[in-house]
Amino acid sequence: MNLSDKVMDLIMPNSKKKNEIIVDEEQEQKKSKQDNFMESIDRDSLHSLFPFSWEQYPTYVQSGENFMRTIAIADYPKRVYGNWLSELKRKKGSIDIVQYIDSASNNSMITYYKKTIQNKEAQLLNTFDPYKQKVLKNYIDSANMQLDKYLDNSTTFVYQHMLVYLRADSLAELDDLTENVRNTLIKLQMKPLIPVKATFQGFWSTMPINENLLGDYTYKESNTEVASSMFPFDDAEILDLKPRSDIEGINKDTNSIIAIDMLDRNTTLNQNMVVIGTSGVGKTTYMIQKILRYAIQDYQIYIIDPENEYTRIVESLGGSVLHLTSNAKYKINPLQIFSEEILSADEAVTNLDELVKDKIQRLKGFFEVLKDDMTQVEKAVMDNIVKNAYINSGILKYNRLNEIKNEQWPTLSNVYDELTKLSEKDPEKFKTIKDFYFILGSYTHGSNTLFDGATNINLDTKIVSFDLKPLQSEQEVQAGAYLNTFQYLWDEITKDRKKRKKLFVDEFHFLTLHKSASTFFHQAYKRFRKYNAGAIAGTQQIQDVIEGQTDSGQNIGEAIIGNSFTKVFFGLDGKGVDDITSKLRMNFSEKEKKLLERRRQGDALIIYGSQRAFMNVELTEEELRLIDPEAYKEKYDRETAEQPSYQKRVVLTPTEIEMLTTTEEKGGVDNG
Repeated sequence: MNLSDKVMDLIMPNSKKKNEIIVDEEQEQKKSKQDNFMESIDRDSLHSLFPFSWEQYPTYVQSGENFMRTIAIADYPKRVYGNWLSELKRKKGSIDIVQYIDSASNNSMITYYKKTIQNKEAQLLNTFDPYKQKVLKNYIDSANMQLDKYLDNSTTFVYQHMLVYLRADSLAELDDLTENVRNTLIKLQMKPLIPVKATFQGFWSTMPINENLLGDYTYKESNTEVASSMFPFDDAEILDLKPRSDIEGINKDTNSIIAIDMLDRNTTLNQNMVVIGTSGVGKTTYMIQKILRYAIQDYQIYIIDPENEYTRIVESLGGSVLHLTSNAKYKINPLQIFSEEILSADEAVTNLDELVKDKIQRLKGFFEVLKDDMTQVEKAVMDNIVKNAYINSGILKYNRLNEIKNEQWPTLSNVYDELTKLSEKDPEKFKTIKDFYFILGSYTHGSNTLFDGATNINLDTKIVSFDLKPLQSEQEVQAGAYLNTFQYLWDEITKDRKKRKKLFVDEFHFLTLHKSASTFFHQAYKRFRKYNAGAIAGTQQIQDVIEGQTDSGQNIGEAIIGNSFTKVFFGLDGKGVDDITSKLRMNFSEKEKKLLERRRQGDALIIYGSQRAFMNVELTEEELRLIDPEAYKEKYDRETAEQPSYQKRVVLTPTEIEMLTTTEEKGGVDNG
């Protein structure tokens, strides 16, 4: 019987079956005419309505313009975790996962695993090949684990079958999809097989008719725990719970915690995070919460704070706050080089000439911030002027940066002096840079001296915050201070590849207002992972971010969000949602749009790689006490001056106490 006839038999079953009792032929015919009205239907007419035309090939089936293939799963990973099939479920293409689960006799399965352990242990005694020994040990460990789970009443035994049905519009597309899916299955520690010359059996087994013709080849002894993990009931979960994981919030759909291991490079592409939300929806509270949690994990924390929202929490943690004003005593010399790491090289550069050239390119972005309409001709002139300032300072005679004192580096005053010399030597050339000359003079000889002078700040504390709010009334100065601070911190972060570091960049739209600044921010942002660091960039001015561009014309918003493996969206207005969808090419479901537009405080959409979930950010009691004393007093009816004794609230059972205090390990006692 061919495939077409089997399909027709499903629609119109024959009156006679193999297992039917044979009765008198005349009575059967009479009964068939009376009861089976399907006999009166013309099968040829039905064929014209359902033109089942199939061509079977060794590895696929073709029906018209549809090309179909079945992949059978012959083996599964020994250990699984929640939502472990998510990567396969989210893969693009027409992919159906078909599963059969049959009950198994517990007694027979116990006998099976006992014999497996006995046989493999016997083989192990007679095997000297290290590879074969490891394979046998894996068999034994797996069997023991299955028995342990059964004895703990945490599971029962089943037979498991899994098929993956693929469909494409052409054979080439089908082959590409097959290769893509096979690679994913292998990555998930599954063993995929294509039933060669069994296309009918494979295709038929994927139909929703509960008939598995490949059962003898795909069955695998399993248990209910493993089987349940294959179903997508936890699709909304983002849960990688480890001692070092970041707890982001509470999953609103499942009521479980959302945990991410930012240091696991196998699951987290980079540590960068972007946090977007309008005023009053919880963005700042969320970022302060992360500062508190990183502070107790021995991270080096840097904060760029344009709104003075982090000063109080930084000081309460014993950190340093540098208040930058137009005539502040704190100086960061824009011309000083602090690190031998440059964006254009993968390794450290010790050649001072190369470091200076890289610094001059970065200074062009800084000058562009000071003069918004700076032309390419002006930048070219400044290139030579700044180079002369470095030469005349005498720092190029040294071999390494650590040999040069802060006071020896050229300053903006030296650059201004070089421009003055140019006005005397080449008046025509000076005309092209005259406007910038007067602007620069206001920063060297005017009331604004923030950028002029040797670097004198101290970054010895574990938490350092740069308060830029005093510059709020001077947008160019604030934007210049923002970029200068970011460049300085980039150099500090790149000095040490081992120390764990976090840079909080709030209201990062200040770095997107100018093309040169956007370009540097984007290039640095992409490379934080290389230095064991992560940037948490937040903004409520999504419009400015969307409109910003790099020197190459790339949308800076798309670039920064695209280079953030983790994205957190708090409440946005309707226009903000539409702008992100249309200009940043991000898709939100209708449910997600409603959540974002509702703008409920503390509610957010978190996107971690390809996973996404609704979450609510909740502060612990201690976090609330530190962040919002008034809310703490109202909620707990306690003063905030003294920290409560949280240890007294923890009650441990005798068993837990024994587990925490014993030094005994498997294999003996740790005497070290």
